[in-house]
Amino acid sequence: MPALATIGSGNIVRKHLDNLADLDDHDDVDLVAVCDVNAEAAESLASEYDASVFTDHENLFDEEAFDVLIVGIPPFAHTDQELLAAEHGVDLLVEKPIALSTELAREVEDAIVEAGIVSQVGHMWRYAEITERAEELIGDRTLGLVTGHWYGGVPSVAWWRNKDQSGGQIVEQATHVYDLVRYFAGDATSVKAAGGTRINADVIDFEDCTAAVVEHETGVVSTLSASSAPRAGNNGVTLVGDGFDLTLDFSANRLEGVVDGDSIEHEGAADSVQQLAMATELDAFLRAAKSGDSDAMLSPYGDARRTLELTLATQRSIDTGEMVSLD
Repeated sequence: MPALATIGSGNIVRKHLDNLADLDDHDDVDLVAVCDVNAEAAESLASEYDASVFTDHENLFDEEAFDVLIVGIPPFAHTDQELLAAEHGVDLLVEKPIALSTELAREVEDAIVEAGIVSQVGHMWRYAEITERAEELIGDRTLGLVTGHWYGGVPSVAWWRNKDQSGGQIVEQATHVYDLVRYFAGDATSVKAAGGTRINADVIDFEDCTAAVVEHETGVVSTLSASSAPRAGNNGVTLVGDGFDLTLDFSANRLEGVVDGDSIEHEGAADSVQQLAMATELDAFLRAAKSGDSDAMLSPYGDARRTLELTLATQRSIDTGEMVSLD
C-alpha cells in the first residue's frame, strides 16, 4: 500500500485529500503523516485519517516512511522540503508557486532529475476538460496569438499581501494563466511588462494591475494581464490562429469560439473546473508514481520551473521598466 505524507495542512492539501477519497483506483493510498508548522492545524487534519503529526519537516523525513508527498505551503516557506524528498527517493506533487527564486527551483530540478523521482506541479488548468478539448480542436493548425487574464480579489491570508512572502499576484495567482499560455505557445524568450497600484495600495505592497507582452520561441506572441481589484474571479485564455479563435473561460468552465467557420460551444462538467482538474492531475501523478513512468506528466517540476522563471522575469520587467530576456 503506497504511503502518503503531506507538508502543509491547509485548504489546497485538503482538496487533494478529498479528491483522493473519490479516486477508486487509488483507494490503496494511505495518508500516514501530516506536517505543518501550525501544530493545531496539523493535528486537526491528521486526526481525520489517524495519521502521525509533525511540525518540522526534517523530523518527518527522519522518523516516518512514505512513498509519495504532497507539498502545499506558501511560496516563502519553500526551503529544502523538495530536496529532502529527492534525497529520500519520495515522489513529489508540489503546489505552485514552487519557489520565489530561480536558484532554488533549479537546484530542486537538478535533484529530482538525479534521484529519478516522479514530480508534478499543481498547474491544474493543463488537466482541465476545456483545455483538452481546445487541443483537439486546434490539432496541427498554426497558433499565432494568445491572450490571457487573471482578475480576482485579494485573498484573506496575510502572507499573500506581502510581496516578499507571496511573490506578488503574477507569481502566486496569475501563474496559472502564464503557465497555460506557455503550454500552448511554448517557452518564452522575452517579456516586457508594466504595472501600477491604483486601487489596493492600502492592503497590498505590489501592483494591483499588470500587463505583459511575451515573445515565444515558437514565434507566437502573447499578452497577459492581471488585477487584484475585482472581487469575483474572471480568468481565461484566448487562442487565435489559422482558421480558429477559441476562448477558454475557466471561471465558467466554458470553451467557445470558431474553428474553420464552425461555431464552437462546449460546456465543461457542472462540477468546479478547479476541483475536477485537480482530481485528474492527482490521478495522473499517482499512476505515474506507482508505475515509475513520468512521461505522461503534463506539468513536471522542470517544466513548472520555466513558468516560475517567466513570472519572475515579468515582475523584474515591471520593477526595472526594461524588457527581460529569458534563457
